[in-house]
Amino acid sequence: MSPAHKPSSLLDTRVIYCGDNLDQLPKLPDNCIDLIYIDPPFNSNRNYEVFWGETKEKRSFDDRHTSTQAYIDFMRPRCEQLARVLKGTGSFYYHCDWHASHYVKVMLDQLLGEENFVNEIIWKRQSSHNDAKQGSKHLGRVHDTILLYAGGKDYFFEHQYRPYDESYIEDFYRHVEPETGRRYRLGDLTAPGGGAPSKGNPHYEFMGVTRYWRYSEENMHELLKQGRIVQTKPGKVPAYKRYLDEGKGVPLGTVWDDIGPVQGMGDESLGYPTQKPLKLLERIIEISSRPNDIVLDAFCGCGTALVAARKNSIASGSESTSPPRRAASWRNACAISVSSTRTRSSGASDAASSSAICRGPKKSSARSRRSNSRTGPSSPSAGSRTKPRSATWASTAASIRCPRSRRKAAKRPASSTSWTSGIPCR
Repeated sequence: MSPAHKPSSLLDTRVIYCGDNLDQLPKLPDNCIDLIYIDPPFNSNRNYEVFWGETKEKRSFDDRHTSTQAYIDFMRPRCEQLARVLKGTGSFYYHCDWHASHYVKVMLDQLLGEENFVNEIIWKRQSSHNDAKQGSKHLGRVHDTILLYAGGKDYFFEHQYRPYDESYIEDFYRHVEPETGRRYRLGDLTAPGGGAPSKGNPHYEFMGVTRYWRYSEENMHELLKQGRIVQTKPGKVPAYKRYLDEGKGVPLGTVWDDIGPVQGMGDESLGYPTQKPLKLLERIIEISSRPNDIVLDAFCGCGTALVAARKNSIASGSESTSPPRRAASWRNACAISVSSTRTRSSGASDAASSSAICRGPKKSSARSRRSNSRTGPSSPSAGSRTKPRSATWASTAASIRCPRSRRKAAKRPASSTSWTSGIPCR
């Protein structure tokens, strides 16, 4: 049975804040976040435009900076705050790409410590890209980079496993048990190190073969009774049956090529131009957080991280190719999301519980909060093409992972407005 949901005593995770994350992050206490994931602007020098919702309202934003140094100057104070709120047992994921990843790593080495760098994860988001078109002089840019840092040496980390490839199964698990149909491979029963005195391996005769063995003679006879030992013919060294369905799978490495991008016409798509797939965020949350941990997305675009923290499901593997996994389970949405007044965060709003409220600047009235959450004082109005300052695009979202199961999966709203307590938050 899952442990009961424990609300955070450090911060209110039922609130969606709207504003610049550089204004909101200093209000968080030190060492209060277990997992930070950010997907900030990439310094791509691009203008993103989308016709939003049923009304086809035109929204646009620029990811432009005068130089790479200007981009780093924009990100540094925000990452300083994120380093401050990260627990020593926590993890920090920075999603970026080739435009500035090398400069970002130097900055994070300075803020979080070179010794706390864990992995450079390559997410192969697509198999081809039209930037390698005829006349170009570079290879197709088909991956993003996710930099993983730890808050300290005692950070939480749980290995994940991918299903075995069919070709691997055919090559290595080629034996099939007639009685059960279970696939297995033969493993070595002799002891590593042989007769080295330092190893202390037992030496005896078993099934007509004398060797230094991995197990005691008593345990070997017990395994034989269980049908776990095979001798292909008299005089051959006995071998151990390793069943496919008892394996964990292939340990997940740093190249993630099994999660595709969000398809424009797919059910998951919200129309947000830089939306990341839910499976990507679920994987990160499974690796680096536990139930009741607080997950912070400090640049909440459409709230995928919050939805993943709320859902937190793991699909069970198939009998023939995958190891058994934990059953899927829903997490109650106990979310705090600080999203830009000009960034639609329907996912973040939906990830919040039904009792959550949306808070803008403290001095603004409810009416002005509604106005700011729809367009914002400096946001592009419908049909406009204003160029906002980069700093105003920063946003924050945090979610606490709660283990209480939900009977019904929460769905992101199809309309262009997301509601929490009657206040739309975009």
